[in-house]
Amino acid sequence: MSALPGVGPKRARDLEKLGVDTIADFLTLWPRRHLDRTTVTPLWQVAPGGPWTVRGRVESQQEHYLGPRKSYLRVRIGDGSGHLEATFFHATWLKRQLAPGTEVMLSGKVELFRHRLTMTHPEVEVLDGGRPPRLGLIPVYPLAGDLKQRFVQDLAEQTVRHWVMQVAEPLPAWLREREALPERPWAVLHQHFPETPDDLEQSRRRLVFDEFLRMSLAVLWLHRPQESASAPAFHADKTPLIASVLDRLPFALTAGQQEAWDDIARDLAKPRPMARLLQGDVGSGKTVLAVLTMAAAVGNGYQAALMAPTELLAEQHGTLLSQWLEPLGIPVVMVTGRGKDAEGLERLANGDPLVAVGTHALVSDTTRFGRLGVVVVDEQHRFGVRQRAQLGEKGLFPHMLVMTATPIPRTLALTVYGDLEVSQIRGLPPGRKPIQTVHLPMSERRSAYLKVMEAVKQGHQAYVICPLVEESEEGQGRAATMLAEGMRQIPGWRVGLVHGRMAPSEKAAVMEQFRRAELDVLVGTTILEVGVDVPNATVMVIEEADRFGLAQLHQLRGRVGRGPAPSSCYLLADPATQEGQARLEAMVRTQDGLELAEEDLALRGPGEVLGMRQHGVAGFQLANPLKDLVLLERARRVAREILAQDPELASEDCQGLRQWVFEALEAALPSHVLH
Repeated sequence: MSALPGVGPKRARDLEKLGVDTIADFLTLWPRRHLDRTTVTPLWQVAPGGPWTVRGRVESQQEHYLGPRKSYLRVRIGDGSGHLEATFFHATWLKRQLAPGTEVMLSGKVELFRHRLTMTHPEVEVLDGGRPPRLGLIPVYPLAGDLKQRFVQDLAEQTVRHWVMQVAEPLPAWLREREALPERPWAVLHQHFPETPDDLEQSRRRLVFDEFLRMSLAVLWLHRPQESASAPAFHADKTPLIASVLDRLPFALTAGQQEAWDDIARDLAKPRPMARLLQGDVGSGKTVLAVLTMAAAVGNGYQAALMAPTELLAEQHGTLLSQWLEPLGIPVVMVTGRGKDAEGLERLANGDPLVAVGTHALVSDTTRFGRLGVVVVDEQHRFGVRQRAQLGEKGLFPHMLVMTATPIPRTLALTVYGDLEVSQIRGLPPGRKPIQTVHLPMSERRSAYLKVMEAVKQGHQAYVICPLVEESEEGQGRAATMLAEGMRQIPGWRVGLVHGRMAPSEKAAVMEQFRRAELDVLVGTTILEVGVDVPNATVMVIEEADRFGLAQLHQLRGRVGRGPAPSSCYLLADPATQEGQARLEAMVRTQDGLELAEEDLALRGPGEVLGMRQHGVAGFQLANPLKDLVLLERARRVAREILAQDPELASEDCQGLRQWVFEALEAALPSHVLH
């Protein structure tokens, strides 16, 4: 970028902070919004409301002080037909730019204040040196470092208009025509410099479709061998081992579990590899369905593997599966990086029907499967595509079930797991009861602790969660410590404390005390989200609950309601923002983790809810899976159609698509996986 006029080393570094290293990067530095300056209105015609764009000369300015280091600047402009005041808070740097006599253009909403027309923090363009004003739909770009908006706008005028015709067109003509999409160079130009609002919308539609199509093609292309591969068909209703597993369960499948199992069984019966994502809250019964899926393979003489993200989780799975399956005559073999069972590995290589449990070591070069029929992947978001592609490299195309306890909205699941069908276990897990959830203002904090006292008197236990008042773990620990010390003053209460600054052994000891009912109340931070299962705990109090995210609140609430007694969760907060209020209302309204995930997506946007680099493909710039769901689904269908006709993207028509997809993947995956 430093080769462009006006871009020296300092500005080049500032542009790098925006992700702009090349001219191609700059072409896709999309404006955050566009300022409507299609009409400049004389001041005598301006009325409250707007937005309006006006032009005039600064007649006076005054700086007003509100306290130490706090001030605001008030500027009065006139154009010969009328006057208007503009107010800028914390903007003393504007004093020199808006000196009396300076000609300016202001854009913003107009209000009536003390019978005077006024704008608060309008967009400002100083018309210095006789420079003509920028009119029309004006792009407003993201900034970094010392970059100024006018400089980036000028740079865009020079760069985009000069280079835009060099932009490659990846889509075949037949696809553009069928989908009524403009050409990509036109779309790029008009995303920066639209002539009309309709131009801007047509441009955005094309570019959003491109982002979704590229993501969908990349995800599906990686797994194209599975699309054409054959797999053994396992008919669950004809496999006696599955009936034996169901008979050993201490409960019947819930309606939600049965619905998800029907999806899986239908896939297993087909002669091509299953690719299914199974979502469900912690305790919803995903493991039961994993066992049934693996039993389908072993019961038909094949092998099954369960892959976990950590050795600890793999060992926990191994212990549980041994208890369930070995009484039925199904061997369970552990395969982790820490140690491998030589005899077990030999049995795997020989094709003996059994279940292997392990980490990514399951797909290493030293692990060979003789007859792999099913793979279950736990917590897929902890894996990259490399591990999933490695099985295909070995020439193995088993049925694959991917499980996650992290609620992923359907819109994001379609995007990040575009190669998978999605099943969701809805409804409460077996034996779980609804949790009464109440939002109380801080002024009614005492009533929540009276509920804690009442529960303790009845022989139950309670959790109290501290907010993340400070960024550091030390701050979190101090806040929790102060609260616990205060509660210990209550006669007869046995209060425990856990926080991030404690040693693991200390935390484990306190948690064990609470589990054995040697403590009445456990005070802690968000480390209590997972790993605690105490059926006797019936009350949860969350201090300043508006400081927590929806996913955290949902996980914390899930610590109670695990026993037969009614349970309650009290959210103490005086939310300062609309978003904080909306989160609390959602928690009171529903206990469905997936519904809360959709709410979280609507409140925070896709980038924060779930990283968009799950498949090594860069994140979306313009697309919003929630807002653009129709386009997302359309692009996904088109991607499937293209790859069904040309799985290798080898035809002349698809050369642009192939190069486009490879550019998205080559940084994330080794070349032998791509080729």
